Amino acid sequence: MKRRKLLKSIGALGIIGLSSALLSSCKDDDNKKTNVVQEEAKSTKNRQLMKIKDPSKPTKAELKHTPEISLGDKDSKGFTKVEITVGSNGIIHPTKKDHWIDYLKLYKDGVLVGELNIEAGMARGFSGFRVNLDGVKSLRAVIGCNIHGIWENTLLL
Repeated sequence: MKRRKLLKSIGALGIIGLSSALLSSCKDDDNKKTNVVQEEAKSTKNRQLMKIKDPSKPTKAELKHTPEISLGDKDSKGFTKVEITVGSNGIIHPTKKDHWIDYLKLYKDGVLVGELNIEAGMARGFSGFRVNLDGVKSLRAVIGCNIHGIWENTLLL
């Protein structure tokens, strides 16, 4: 009888120990996630909407941040290929661990239709979507540079 009580006690202690270990592990995961979010927040320095000061003479920095919207073919289902490249006139935005395009969004007539989040230094600011453009009046691309702010461009159809 004493042995049975002892085994039950050991079992209960084991479950308590395992539970504590699991809770500790979850806290570690939460801390890691928090650290990643804090690290991203530190590296994202500018969330202001930026504008080209003189559209007739954009600077190299302005061209580098302006999303370029191009239209491709229309598929058999009626969706047109819409590509967005961050940078225009052949001046492409850099992709480094400390300076990159962190997101890209595409709107048709003000409604969000596509979004891409980009990890630091992992991919260049480019994306393509297939979009039904029947009756659409405008496409707007919005991008975020972690250092130089939010830039946008609109294509009137």
